[in-house]
Amino acid sequence: QPPSSIIKSRFDILTKTSNKFASTFYFIYHKEETVPIMVSDPRVNTLMNRLGGVYRDPHRVDRDASTLLRSSVGRHLIPKVASLVENNGMTTNTLCLKGTISIMFRGQEYQQLLDLFLGPGYPLRPPVAYVRLASANMYLKEHHPHVGSDGQVYLPYLAEWRPNSHSLIELIVAMSSIFSADPPVFTRAATNPPSYSSTTTTSTAMNNTNTNNSILGSVNTHASQSERDAIAEVEEHIAMEESRKEAEQLRKLQEEEAQREAQQMWDSKVHASTKDNVQRKIYNYLTEESKSIQRDIQEDMMDQIKLKQSQDQLVKEDFPNLALQKKELEEHHVKVDQALKDISKFVEEAESSQQQTNNNTDTNNGVSYDDIIQPASVLDEQMLELSAKVATYSDVMYFLGNALHNRTIEVTTLLREVRKYSKQQFLAKAHLLKISQHKATLQSQQQKTNGSSSNGMHH
Repeated sequence: QPPSSIIKSRFDILTKTSNKFASTFYFIYHKEETVPIMVSDPRVNTLMNRLGGVYRDPHRVDRDASTLLRSSVGRHLIPKVASLVENNGMTTNTLCLKGTISIMFRGQEYQQLLDLFLGPGYPLRPPVAYVRLASANMYLKEHHPHVGSDGQVYLPYLAEWRPNSHSLIELIVAMSSIFSADPPVFTRAATNPPSYSSTTTTSTAMNNTNTNNSILGSVNTHASQSERDAIAEVEEHIAMEESRKEAEQLRKLQEEEAQREAQQMWDSKVHASTKDNVQRKIYNYLTEESKSIQRDIQEDMMDQIKLKQSQDQLVKEDFPNLALQKKELEEHHVKVDQALKDISKFVEEAESSQQQTNNNTDTNNGVSYDDIIQPASVLDEQMLELSAKVATYSDVMYFLGNALHNRTIEVTTLLREVRKYSKQQFLAKAHLLKISQHKATLQSQQQKTNGSSSNGMHH
């Protein structure tokens, strides 16, 4: 028996090979996107309809069985309905995949008969597999580590079965790998009654690795008639075996051809159904779009009619108001024209008056208004100058504030200048106040003097 590392390597290689052909996908049209769906095998679908409510998840059973049958490792399996005797003694009709699986022994490929039952508890419970014998002279190997005396298969893969992570394809790959390393079936050659002479040696041996081949020894040319009859019987048996193999191969080819034809018919049926679905959905889509466009056109036409009616109604209702507004505007226009004439007349009179004033100024020998207005006393002249300074300082601080607002001077400059001019303005106002008080004192004294003078004259 090879080490476990070699078995694992074979298992990985077969898994990668089988996964390339594990499933077949078809694409059908969806309203918004294209969604891949699994198309079940028609043979499995027919059998599932016959089984009825045996399985709790018939869609999973259908999908797994169809995937295995369409894969490279399950192409020699055929779905059937068969009875399965469970451990509790109950017999249930279940889906069974009957056929052969490929094993490699000493560089040659052999087909091992196998029955794979999908019990009622599948996929929560693992499937049940049995190794079958092809002929009466074939026997199960005794004390095989993975096959019982009744042919039931016991694998670690089945013991560790998980419905979400394990599959039938990987199970077949695991069995092919393990049976290739240690075949569970061997053939025993038929014994011949006549005995051979000492000059003739015929050896028949079974290899210690469960091979199913027997080797015929050499025969001396002087063998007896019984020996020749035994050799002829062996040759006839070999010819019959070859004929049987050819018939089996022809049967498999016919089954494969029938399966391909059934697959082609199923594919064409699915294609036609998909095409009809696509055409129907396109027709429904275009019909809905046409109805939507017609509704939009009708709504637009109704809106246009309502707009025209409202426009006519608005013109009809507003025409008297517009006529009245026109009349009022005409009257207002007349008033404006009259007001413009009055303004023009006023402007002409003002210009005439200005011209006359200018003429009078020219006749005053070039004397300005500043020369005409003269203060009555020295105090009045000082008060006039001080008042002018106070007003000037106010104007300076006003323009300084505008300059700060326009960001043409800094705040420090503003504060320095305002401090300077405020101080000068304060001094000017204080001086002006003293002159006013002094002037008021002089006036009161003059009034008293005038009063005493008038009293003396009366006496």
